[in-house]
Amino acid sequence: MKKILFIPVIIIVALITIVVVRFSLDKRIDYDVSTNSVTVPKFSEFVLDFVHKLIDSESLPFVASAIIDVDNDGIEELFLGGGPNQEDVIYEYKNGGFKRLSADVFHKTELADATFGASVVDVDKNGYSDLIISRTNGVWLYLNNNGHFSGQKLDLPIPLDTSPLSVAIADINRDGHFDMYIAGYIRKELVEGQNIFNKEGYGGSSIMVINNGDNTFTDITESSGLYYKHNTFMGVFVDVDNDGLEDLVVAHDTGQVRTWKNLGNMKFKNMSNPNSSQYSYPMGIAVTDYKNNGLVDFFFSNVGSTAPAFAAKGDLRDDQVYNPKWIMFQNKGGFAFNDIAEQVKLADYEFSWGAIFEDFNLDGLDDLVVSENYIGFPIHKIPFLRLPGRFLIQTQSGEFAARGQESGVINTGYGISPITADFNNDGYPDLVHVNIAGNSKAFINKGGDANYLKVQLPNTIESIAAKIKVIRSDGLVLRRDVVSGEGLCSDQSHVQIFGLGDALATEVSVQYLDGRVETKTGNYSNTLIRF
Repeated sequence: MKKILFIPVIIIVALITIVVVRFSLDKRIDYDVSTNSVTVPKFSEFVLDFVHKLIDSESLPFVASAIIDVDNDGIEELFLGGGPNQEDVIYEYKNGGFKRLSADVFHKTELADATFGASVVDVDKNGYSDLIISRTNGVWLYLNNNGHFSGQKLDLPIPLDTSPLSVAIADINRDGHFDMYIAGYIRKELVEGQNIFNKEGYGGSSIMVINNGDNTFTDITESSGLYYKHNTFMGVFVDVDNDGLEDLVVAHDTGQVRTWKNLGNMKFKNMSNPNSSQYSYPMGIAVTDYKNNGLVDFFFSNVGSTAPAFAAKGDLRDDQVYNPKWIMFQNKGGFAFNDIAEQVKLADYEFSWGAIFEDFNLDGLDDLVVSENYIGFPIHKIPFLRLPGRFLIQTQSGEFAARGQESGVINTGYGISPITADFNNDGYPDLVHVNIAGNSKAFINKGGDANYLKVQLPNTIESIAAKIKVIRSDGLVLRRDVVSGEGLCSDQSHVQIFGLGDALATEVSVQYLDGRVETKTGNYSNTLIRF
């Protein structure tokens, strides 16, 4: 009898062992990329004292984050959203640490809501950056009055079954006012599953709205061609084909990346891309000019190797192609892309959320940071089986090498998005991994000997999708597109940092969507240029 009872115990132990081994191996790096000729940046870690509250039965598992210069002193602060019945917070970096600003600077007007997404722009053009915030039940505008915020809920036609996750902003009709693409996700209480691809009519609805000039809005979702009822994480506006019009790139959950070409006159056309014939879980979007050729490129996070294919495929049919790998679109011009993720050693990684590009070692090549771990995975509730978050250095060959351990950038929390700014004003970009259901982690770059150039445009809607070009004294040309909303539910620093290595910058030019071009020439290094 004891032998009979012992058999199930052996089976259970064997199954547990298999699961532990399988998910321990999930953290293994499948690529061998040398960084012998690359400076790997080093960071000091700070654990922020704000503990994000997630009530899983009430709220979707997302959190807002943004970089904003609250008091217009040239040093940027960090905004973090709170969960249900939890205040949002703003941190400043001061005297070698992160300190919360006084609660009277910003007050969460709708305390019961979770704060999902944030965008930063000077709406009223008083010289102070304002906040556009998406929450469980709507979108809020917080105007910054000399370092103190006052909020109002915007009157928007968000469907009753939808929570707005994130907001992408641009001036579509060139009237000087911000317009919004609001990414919608089905409300928490209506969620039926997390692997539903084909069910007709299931999901939240995203909307495209035009500002009437007084922060009231007209819905043009259907007339613009953008109507699509499907759970959506985020979108970004950027001029993909250099025609002077901001196009829209969108990450749809249980679906595809959609690349929308702006046809002018507030019309968009869904253009084919390498993910159009596949089914994935695109979540975060990172934006770069990978080849510095004036053609903007994109990285998209995905479920990777973590989610077993038999479960992640959900209701996909046998004829529908499932792609769980990380995705990297290289822009070939003419609104055509190649997925080069395998070529640059990015395809085979794990479950991921938000992602950003930034040049952390100032060598002129953008590096990549990706947030990981999903609170909905039972296996990720076990701390030693969680993923580390990925810190990937770009090498001279154009490949990416995971160097989180060496850099000191490890985040085993439930990361939603990385966010970057130069908090200590030394020219080297710093980093925060924004986590839900716990503390976020900040990483201050220890710096080095490389030169940098900071470029700051007016933080107004006219600067969105502008293109910056920096010519170095060694002949290398660096390019950057000004994007609002990179990452996931986040907005990055509005000060662009260009790595110069040992060189100087001899020319800096900005091309705005309205056709204006502004140029400055000289010998610049380790300084800030304002336009």
